[in-house]
Amino acid sequence: MNDETFHIKFASVDFLFHKIFNKMKRIEQTPRYFGTETLLYPSEIHTIEAIGKNAGINMTDLAALQGVTKGAVSQVIRKLVDKEMVIRMKDEKSDREVLLKLSPTGKVAHDAHKKFHARINPHLLDLVEQADEEKMAFMTEVFKAIDQFCDQVLDE
Repeated sequence: MNDETFHIKFASVDFLFHKIFNKMKRIEQTPRYFGTETLLYPSEIHTIEAIGKNAGINMTDLAALQGVTKGAVSQVIRKLVDKEMVIRMKDEKSDREVLLKLSPTGKVAHDAHKKFHARINPHLLDLVEQADEEKMAFMTEVFKAIDQFCDQVLDE
């Protein structure tokens, strides 16, 4: 492949990536209802999702799981506690550690979020199901490279 062909291929993928990224930024700023009367921002519902999948998780592990700072997690958790979505618990093994679990209302939101994704992901799931191991390995490498690039930029 010559340089010109490579740059054309890369430019089309790069353009699409930025277009998707810009749409994702807009989505991240739009709160929605998830089975309750409480508006939840994407950062909040994704935190609920992470806690729902990892009941009893601590703040440090939640931050690492989501790829954000402990300060960012702390702010979201404070809002979710105020919205009665999340319950803070003292760790019986450590007085300093705070563990998190969903409240009954948080569980409702978590379940509604799962249904929301079930509605929007069928085409993507079909593509993944149809992909052979080589295509999946390639896509995984692309996303890992993007993830590493983001880490580098954030560490600057």
